[in-house]
Amino acid sequence: KTETIALDNMILAIGQAVDASIFDCDKTRKGAVAYDKETFMTSMEGVFAGGDCGNDKISIAVEAIADAKKASEIIDAYLNGETIRYEKPYFVTRDDITEKTFEDRERQCRPKIPQLNAEQRKDNFSEVIPGGFTPEQAEEEASRCLECGCHDYFECKLIDLAHQYDVEPERFAGDKNTIDYDDAHPFIVRDPNKCILCGLCVRVCDEVMGIGALGLVHRGFDTVVKPNMEKPLAESGCVSCGQCVSVCPTGALQERTTMVKEVPVDTDVTETTCSYCSVGCSLLLESYGDMLIKANPDKEGCVNAGLACGKGKWGFDCSMLEDKLETPLVKEDGEFREADYHEALVLIAKKCQSVGTRYGKDAIGVAISDRYTNEEAYAIKKMADVIGAKAFCMNNRASGIKEVLGFDASPNTIDELLSTNYILAVGYNKADNPVIGLKMKQAAEAGAKVVLINPTGCEQKTIRGLAQEVYADDLGFLKQVAKAIIDSGKGADLDGYADFAASLADVAVSEEAAAIAADYMGAKKAMIVFNQNLVSVDTAKLIADIACVSGHIGTPRDGILQVKAKNNSQGLIDLGITDGAEQLEGLKALIVFGEEADIDADALEFLAVSDTHMTGLAAKADVVLPGTGFASTDGTYTNTERRLQAVQAAIDEDIEFTNWELAAAIAHVFEVDFEWMDTDDISDEMDDMVPAYKYASLGEVLGGVLKPDAVTLAAVEGNTFAEPLACTDSLMNVIAERLPKAANPTA
Repeated sequence: KTETIALDNMILAIGQAVDASIFDCDKTRKGAVAYDKETFMTSMEGVFAGGDCGNDKISIAVEAIADAKKASEIIDAYLNGETIRYEKPYFVTRDDITEKTFEDRERQCRPKIPQLNAEQRKDNFSEVIPGGFTPEQAEEEASRCLECGCHDYFECKLIDLAHQYDVEPERFAGDKNTIDYDDAHPFIVRDPNKCILCGLCVRVCDEVMGIGALGLVHRGFDTVVKPNMEKPLAESGCVSCGQCVSVCPTGALQERTTMVKEVPVDTDVTETTCSYCSVGCSLLLESYGDMLIKANPDKEGCVNAGLACGKGKWGFDCSMLEDKLETPLVKEDGEFREADYHEALVLIAKKCQSVGTRYGKDAIGVAISDRYTNEEAYAIKKMADVIGAKAFCMNNRASGIKEVLGFDASPNTIDELLSTNYILAVGYNKADNPVIGLKMKQAAEAGAKVVLINPTGCEQKTIRGLAQEVYADDLGFLKQVAKAIIDSGKGADLDGYADFAASLADVAVSEEAAAIAADYMGAKKAMIVFNQNLVSVDTAKLIADIACVSGHIGTPRDGILQVKAKNNSQGLIDLGITDGAEQLEGLKALIVFGEEADIDADALEFLAVSDTHMTGLAAKADVVLPGTGFASTDGTYTNTERRLQAVQAAIDEDIEFTNWELAAAIAHVFEVDFEWMDTDDISDEMDDMVPAYKYASLGEVLGGVLKPDAVTLAAVEGNTFAEPLACTDSLMNVIAERLPKAANPTA
């Protein structure tokens, strides 16, 4: 069959030589257009060439297309005043590969591609190979590749410097050490044969992280970087923080990615916020298409300043792991079957209506994960209001400091730890918030005295620089410290604290507690750090009382750092989602968004769960809805110091409804439409409706100086406020009053 196509212009790409006589430019020996191989620029400014056109090269189609792609990017950069160079790649050849190298592998033949025989194609123009490989055959054939190159190719500083200085590898040929090594770490690929002995991994592990899992072994030409005591890296004390991988300039230390075949890919980088603890570390999330490749800690203008823990470094793709939920499930006769969204959502609505009619609205609950963004949590809470349900977070617990200070929020910021004189860590577990532990280590190195008070059995041996460790009943020991402060007569005015002082009248003070109280009182600046969910409410209340009685509160670097449990625990509190697991009592219908807890599901008549995977709680549910993770979400988190942080989507999880869209869809079944198009619409509504976020659009207040998603809500100019604030509204009002006067607001 012949088809005629009308064309205005036709460019022939048939491998013919070019006639360059019409161009007033430098020519090659054979009369073709001469151009720079790295910039594609000819001798005529602003004129570029490639493919068959120049350098006496008659290319195959693929090479010509590649030149066109590179030249188009270079031309775009040129028009924007930038410069791009395409350097020649460097290849490492090996001469030690023999048949014996592959004796442990099964010899396999390549699959044959179906094609038309001569008789079938002699009188037509049909494709000789009509179908090619099947997807399964293509994957099998691709897996035969023995070496695709170091997957750190696009990040290797050695390659960059080699290009920059026109290094010729053959000049450096000679003897080399071939090192046998163990490569069994779950997250890190270690290849000492690529190591250039810069020592950065050894230094960052020891000096920054305080671990010392790596060291330089042997001397001279035989020197090599090895794990502690030459054990496997996973057994050397390594905490999997990934700092060694981040600083390694070559491929000697690489991320063990989840790709089946680890190949070098040029990734897209998305700035976002870690979804684990309440520190709120900024991450640079690298992706390729819809694959998450790696995460690196951001270094500029963020609370973690280049630091990260193992959870943030390696747990970024948890929502994309195998067995991810992709379709709704409905339980029938004790077994799940796939359903469509309409059936699942209508079933949820009907069951909730039925329970509400029979038992009242208080019998319906909606649990919201404190890992969800502010926008997702707001949407779900609004949906709960529509159906008349109680909204709560099972991970919430009462705040002890609120009883004293008047608000459930940390009065001080994380970085104030770096410049205070004395740090009292109470009920602190570094495993939950490693970056704060590193901040305390830095403070100790700067001269601060750091004391840890933990219950017996909660020993900490990983915070370098501790001046003192106490393992006892934290509440009882703190009462001794408080009594010693009151007895010293050096604290704040005790008016209003008479009852508190009287409650400690019979407390006997040990020498250890008296010494800690004396050091705490004698410090010019002092802060108390505690994990809210690791201490009792009474202990947290006592911590606030101690800070107030001592006078160490209300000024910069003086006060309390309350560390919340999860990445957006503070955000839920600010949204008014303050109730916890106590709300489960009396419930007959429960919808759970993203939470996992061991609850008595038998007490419920109906349970629906939305999550990324089939959790233990989801397995007990009547309806299960697919959820989405933070890597495909836009919105904000509020960290423990009330810093409002941007969350940006790096990939599309290919799930029909995102978390907030599920909430909107359930509300729609109840004939209420939220009319949001995206998370920006939710954020705008939050600014108007939620007291804590009425001043979130601080960019307008500052005339565009600050972006709304980059403002530290707890601090201005790096300082906390001079007086304890009575409530969230007061906090926001003070911020609004002070921001226009601040010369350099913290961002």
